[in-house]
Amino acid sequence: MTEDSSVKSDDRIYKALILNDYNDANYATWVYQRLKDVETRYRRTSHRGDLIICKGKTNSVGVNKGMALCMVNLFDCRPMTMGDESAARIHYDPKLFAWPLKDWRYFNRLFEFRHCKVGGTWQGLFDLKLPSDITISNINL
Repeated sequence: MTEDSSVKSDDRIYKALILNDYNDANYATWVYQRLKDVETRYRRTSHRGDLIICKGKTNSVGVNKGMALCMVNLFDCRPMTMGDESAARIHYDPKLFAWPLKDWRYFNRLFEFRHCKVGGTWQGLFDLKLPSDITISNINL
């Protein structure tokens, strides 16, 4: 997708994932900046395709807390390998699953997302509807 082919997303609903930034590990920001291209979780996901990366509001530090940051393509889910350490920016753990990411896209502005809490725990993937004024481009504006 080029800047000229930005898509206006009035009624598009996408899967989203919350990542947090901590004092010593800025996971959400690293994904936004393309410095982390493997997310890791203790469970598998069957989702493949577009995924909105959101920065947690209550557990994160720094700017942009509670905001949807960017969109990526989640194209696989497999057991983590030692070779994933650098891309995931964490130490190898054989209990983790690697969720490789590619095809970064950005919004014309960051926007607040609604937290999804299910049965007392934070949900992994959740549905997120883009606001009507949001466009998507492969250019980070």
